[in-house]
Amino acid sequence: MTIARWLILLGSICMFVGALLHILGGSVGVFPALAKAGMDPRVAGAIKCVWLVVSAHGLLLSPALVWISRRPATRSLLLYLALIPVVDAVLMYSFVGFFSGSYIVATTALLLVTGAWLLPRTEEPQSAK
Repeated sequence: MTIARWLILLGSICMFVGALLHILGGSVGVFPALAKAGMDPRVAGAIKCVWLVVSAHGLLLSPALVWISRRPATRSLLLYLALIPVVDAVLMYSFVGFFSGSYIVATTALLLVTGAWLLPRTEEPQSAK
């Protein structure tokens, strides 16, 4: 396996673990706090929904990135998909600041972008021998 694919695998593992930690953090910390806050239930429900959607996109995207990286000539697609954690990291730093989650997302983005960048621009299909 090439260094590019190793980096994509590591980035995907970071993304997957980060998504699991995000679910755990919501279940243990954020969701109980929302219940005690006495806010409008629709607002609390919207926050829970967005929280779980962010977790779901990490859980679903991470194995897809590994799978796509094993296919020939997918460099541009992987670079495009790597923009998701890049944008997430920028938004997290802008609105929430520095914390463990933003470091995990930024590390994921760096690994994925670097791995995708190192993939060959085009790959020749292997001929049947």
